[in-house]
Amino acid sequence: MKFNKSLITAAVAASLSLTVQANEQEKDVEVIQVSGIKGSLVKSMNNKRFAYNVVDTISAEDIGKFPDSNLAESLQRITGVSIDRSGGEGRFVSIRGMGPDFSSVTLNGREIASESQSRAFGFDTLASELVSNINVNKTSTAEMLEGGIGGNIDIRTAQPFDFEGFHAAGSIEGVREQNRGGITPQASFLVTDRFLNDRLGLLASFTYQNREAQSYEVNNDGIIQRDLDLYAHRRDVGPDDGWRKVLGVAEGLYSHQAIGRGVTQEDRQRVGGNLAVQFQASDDLILSGDYLYSKLDVDSVNNQAYNWFWATHSIDEVDANNTVVRQTHADGYSGYAHLRFEEHRPSTTEVLGLNADWIINDRLSLNADFAWSKAENDNKGLDSRQTLEALNQPGIILDYTTGQVPSMIHVDPSVTLPENAELSDLQMRHMERYGNYTEAENQQLRLDFSYLVDGEYFNKVEFGAHYLSKSKQNVAYQTPQELIKMYQNSGSRPVATSAHATVRNYGNVFPAADLAAQFFELNESAMWDLANDPASLELLTQSPDIKDALIALHSSNGGFTARATNDAYEIEEDVTSFYADTYFNGDWGDMTWSLVAGLRYSKTDQTSNGTIQSLAGLEKPVEQSVNLVPRYEGYQAVAIENDYDNWLPSISGNLNITDELVLRAGVSKTITRPTLTDLAPSLSVTSTTTDLRTAKGSNPMLSPFESTNFDLSLEYYYDEASMASLAYFKKSVDNFIVRTNSVENFDLDFGGQWSDFDVNRPTNGESATVDGIEANWIHTLDSGFGLQLNATFVDSNAELDNTNPDQVFALEGLSDTANAVVFYEKGPYQVRLAYNMRGEFLETQINPYAGEPIYVDDYDQVDVSGSYEINDNMSVYFEGINITESTVDKHGRFDNHFIYYGDFGARYALGVRGSF
Repeated sequence: MKFNKSLITAAVAASLSLTVQANEQEKDVEVIQVSGIKGSLVKSMNNKRFAYNVVDTISAEDIGKFPDSNLAESLQRITGVSIDRSGGEGRFVSIRGMGPDFSSVTLNGREIASESQSRAFGFDTLASELVSNINVNKTSTAEMLEGGIGGNIDIRTAQPFDFEGFHAAGSIEGVREQNRGGITPQASFLVTDRFLNDRLGLLASFTYQNREAQSYEVNNDGIIQRDLDLYAHRRDVGPDDGWRKVLGVAEGLYSHQAIGRGVTQEDRQRVGGNLAVQFQASDDLILSGDYLYSKLDVDSVNNQAYNWFWATHSIDEVDANNTVVRQTHADGYSGYAHLRFEEHRPSTTEVLGLNADWIINDRLSLNADFAWSKAENDNKGLDSRQTLEALNQPGIILDYTTGQVPSMIHVDPSVTLPENAELSDLQMRHMERYGNYTEAENQQLRLDFSYLVDGEYFNKVEFGAHYLSKSKQNVAYQTPQELIKMYQNSGSRPVATSAHATVRNYGNVFPAADLAAQFFELNESAMWDLANDPASLELLTQSPDIKDALIALHSSNGGFTARATNDAYEIEEDVTSFYADTYFNGDWGDMTWSLVAGLRYSKTDQTSNGTIQSLAGLEKPVEQSVNLVPRYEGYQAVAIENDYDNWLPSISGNLNITDELVLRAGVSKTITRPTLTDLAPSLSVTSTTTDLRTAKGSNPMLSPFESTNFDLSLEYYYDEASMASLAYFKKSVDNFIVRTNSVENFDLDFGGQWSDFDVNRPTNGESATVDGIEANWIHTLDSGFGLQLNATFVDSNAELDNTNPDQVFALEGLSDTANAVVFYEKGPYQVRLAYNMRGEFLETQINPYAGEPIYVDDYDQVDVSGSYEINDNMSVYFEGINITESTVDKHGRFDNHFIYYGDFGARYALGVRGSF
């Protein structure tokens, strides 16, 4: 581990200076001894009821027993929270319509380093068994770390002093994926105890999870609006007509690019644990330390058949939106391919924390906290793509009028269906290895003071200083571009045999009758052997100089090995913050009120490190040419510095109208820092002519998003475990980032008359408002039955107008959500049925392949769980995830612009849990 010595020195000095610990304020607290679902609800409701800000909590039902096996899937039960899934499992979390990058995530109050290439935290990296509760703070106080316009999610792990003495709990279960079959194991345990007359507490936990999943997917690279050339069938082309014949042009139509259909087999293995120690050094001092480790390995193999539609013969049907919904692809052209994708996500997350909690005297207390965290995705070119293609095949008819996914009708299935095709028709196309190495590291020091005041209304002030140093680097690894397509660009290529591909047929697993999951499954090792065979290299038909250069590069590169590219960056941010929160309370007639008003000052120093290809000049190859040839001087390392500061006021107030009815209001200002890819230095030339010179780059000088937030809620707690609430929120966000063009002058050694370029960069500029209503109802009965109902309705003035292709700014991830949970808990029995719905939302404004937007369709899912207590210590339980086998569907600008279909199936678990 690598630490900042100055931070360690400050943390140790703060800890050594602490000598006494006392209770901040003696309170008579009713200890609620309720367990299970109802106990979890009671704890969560009490946390919400007595908080100063708007917060929702999920609490463990028992030691090591969270409501859902995945943290994100538990969070989606909260009003205003939605999730994005990966491999059928929850990964990223959005709050109140703002995307995952707008949610700040902390672990025990400490910002966690994340292995993703964005600012979003992947919740699938942590096992739920390690967590005791999660707080979703929808409004902020000055004490909270800045960075989340959507809100803050604070994950809390169990501590030894949470328990009176010895406790142990564990579970063993078997998991079955409906699509794949088979049983995989999962296990967890937690043990804690106190020693030295209860002054020393130790806790250790461990979890192991293994999943073997299978999904059926159909995808399309995208839909673009273009002019379509219409080709004659090759059988209709005479010997004097050349290689191809264009019959005509269809102008300005939306058309599909390709259809891939295949099967993904995914293995997920998660290993994690944490250690925690707490020591009552004196009556007035508690010292704590904890370490969490989580390792997630995701390995997937995707085999698929793929067809590109670049040689349309006829357009058979066009709809009202000018979209081609039925077309015939010409006979005799390429477009049939069989691919094998292999992807890996070897990620680790570590968090270390040291804490000293000291009350200096009857009024003043101090909490000093030092934290270090590191996250890594160690994929240095582990992913791969292998492609075999068949040339000069009969055509196909593509029909988008048949339902959820398109039909693809083979004109001559006796030749083109894999079970009928000849292996000798398959030739090598693409061979590539790739992957990204991502590493993030955070170091954080917090000094939080609390001072009690004897004022009539003013009773406490909390103030402090926070320092956070964080860095994230990303390096892309890839096979050299010259090698990836060297066989595709050759007139003679290696040909497949039964050693390289075998027919696999999963049957009609897709909704369309004419879209069977049938393809040639490629043998990975045999394919690499064929690609690296010297005899295969001798087949290359490029010119002698190019051929010799390719063979030499292949040898020096070690075959198709991925190597680090110049597509790399590191973003460093040092954030220094000071804050103060003032607390007030009093009476207003028969009602009581409380209020917290605060101000946070934050100073950010940012350094963006990267490499940029240096353009030396432009040359005209011949005087009559309008095309200019760029000349480069290699890559230049750059480090661009930026700094900014923010004043973030906040005020939240509660009015207890009665003992059961609480009115809550708040106003605050929050920020979210720009995305890392926008901050990373980059610049690439995209066009060089005498009339037009363009380039595309990033902008390390971006400012953070800024939001002014207003919240109002009414909460009615009419029973110990029953409540209803209605909330309204509004966010006015400035500094949204959009890409704009401006003229920049390049410093060229030669060709200076062409030094002006039209450069596209991200800039701050757009503003948007998001407002919504949250409704929540929890009701429990003495009979053991209970229900949870909630819904969130959000709206924004920055939604995409699908009829206007020139509009490029809209909020991504904005959607309505709803939950319905019915449960029964009585005696030894516990059953829960949960329904979750997320409405359609915009996933990305611009599809990187086709420049068109991508929407995710409405999605709903039903989960079920239950348990039976054998005795006071043992229980058996079951869990069913997505038991209705809902699918993920995506479309483009219009509903029939098909993009993606994914069937991840249901997941079931059966296990036994012990608690002592």
